[in-house]
Formats: sequence, C-alpha cells, structure tokens
Amino acid sequence: MLNRAGTRIGQHAVRGFTLIELLVAMFLLAILGTAAFQMLFQITETRDRIEAQSARLSELQRTFYWLAEDVTQIINRPVRSAFDGELSPFQFNLQGENLFEFTRAGWSNPAADVSPVRSNLQRVAYALEDDKLIRQYWYHLDTIDEQPVRRRQLLTGVEAMTYRFLDTSGEWQESWPPSNVEEPGLPAAVEFTLELQDYGDVVRLFALPG
Repeated sequence: MLNRAGTRIGQHAVRGFTLIELLVAMFLLAILGTAAFQMLFQITETRDRIEAQSARLSELQRTFYWLAEDVTQIINRPVRSAFDGELSPFQFNLQGENLFEFTRAGWSNPAADVSPVRSNLQRVAYALEDDKLIRQYWYHLDTIDEQPVRRRQLLTGVEAMTYRFLDTSGEWQESWPPSNVEEPGLPAAVEFTLELQDYGDVVRLFALPG
C-alpha cells in the first residue's frame, strides 16, 4: 500500500548481522568463556589447597593429642626387655630405631569382660622413619617382644624431632637422665620441637605427672 507521497508503508526492512558484529560477539564470548574457566580453575585450586591444609592440620592435631595422652601419663616403672634386661621407664636420645621410649599409665581396657585381662600400663615408643613419625607400643610390659605389636603413622613431612627436659629444680637439660645425677627419676616437663618441611619448627611443652 502506498501513501500520498508514493512510499510503501506497513513493511519493515529485515537486516542481518554484519561480519564485524559477529566477530565482536564471538570475541566477547571467548573472553567470557576464558574468564569463567579461569575462575573455575582458581576455585578448584583453592578447594584443593583448603582440603590439603585441613588434612595437614588434622595430622598435627592427632600427633599432639597422642603426645599429650602419652607423655602426661608417664610413670616411673621399668620393664624387662626381650633379652631379659631391664629397660628404664623413661628413655630418650636412643641409639637405634626409636627416638624415645617410656612406660605410661591410663591404658583402658573397655572390653575387659570379653578380652584377656591385661595391665593398664603400656610401653610406648616413637620412631622417625624417613619423614614419618610413628607411634608404636607393646601389648605386655615385661618379657616383651623385641618388635612392638602395634604401629601407627601420626605425621609426615618431619625432618627432625628434638627435645629438652625441665628438671625438678627448674633447669633445662638437653638429655635425660642428666649425667651428673645418679637417680634423677622423671623430669617435670618435656619440650618437643618438630622440624616440619612446611611449617618450620613447631614447639610443644608437656608436663609430666607428679
């Protein structure tokens, strides 16, 4: 239909996208896709770091729990070795596999009514194998086997473990028993320093009973 001016009305011209517009749209989509992928990668990487950090903190918490559980219940009770020799109730700076070894109390036996009766005392040792801190113990105190009956890995990434001892007079000793004391008994406290690959030196101090 024509108007008075002779022009066509009622119809609209249909126009598609130009090549430049398509290229611009594709470029913007590529930018958005790259940004979304980078964001997803960063979120995944952050989640993995958080999970690794959480697992590492759980390792540390488990290690300090067992150290506190063991050291704070050390008692002055020697044991007989597998070779019928007497072992001190509290041995540190050992030459050999174990870092330290001791006798502790408080080993509960919740299934005593169905399990064989045993002592509530336990002989425990800690060892450093490669970069792993291992807790191990014997089921019986005296006439024990040379090798412990239970082993449990507590912590990885350990480069070294050192300790010092607070005697009853309030002086720090680098070894125990002190060389100038004949019957030292037990120290008042033990300070542990764990040299870790990721956190550096981590220090914990535990008081002994009595």
